[in-house]
Amino acid sequence: MQQNRPHAPSHGRLAADSKRGHAIHSNGDRGASRRLAIIGVVALFWMAAVFARLGYLQLIEHGEYMARAQRQQKRVIEITPKRGAIYDRNMHPLAMSIPVDSAFAVPSELADEQLAARLLSRVLGIPRDVLEVRLESSRSFVWIARKLPPEKKEAVEALNLKGIYFQKENRETREWSPPGR
Repeated sequence: MQQNRPHAPSHGRLAADSKRGHAIHSNGDRGASRRLAIIGVVALFWMAAVFARLGYLQLIEHGEYMARAQRQQKRVIEITPKRGAIYDRNMHPLAMSIPVDSAFAVPSELADEQLAARLLSRVLGIPRDVLEVRLESSRSFVWIARKLPPEKKEAVEALNLKGIYFQKENRETREWSPPGR
């Protein structure tokens, strides 16, 4: 019978091997279950931390985030559309849109709000305290001056202030003169 089963070990070694194998297997089970328990506890703490943070943001900080969302979503920006030119019967323009620049600021990019307000006040003729209030606000965008004449735009550009930018807008102009003059 031994010849028919060349792969079968002897009876003495089988019992010893099975005992050793069982003992090794048993210790491996304890180590694996211990690692699994540690991973479970870490995952549980991580989920508890995530849920605690979500609860804090949704229950306690709800009002602040709602106000921030309102400020960001309900912003009114007046846009002046470009209108077509209006001509008289002799094809002389009566009214047309002219592109001009408007100055705005990003207060968080300004290094010194008081200095910027003082310099802009001199160039634009806007009271310094009004500009300081605008530039010290917590908003991310404030108008400095709308629809500037070209010479004032160049004067503001010459100041080379970081955080002051320009945006093109249209200004309507009327070039009407009474007939016969």
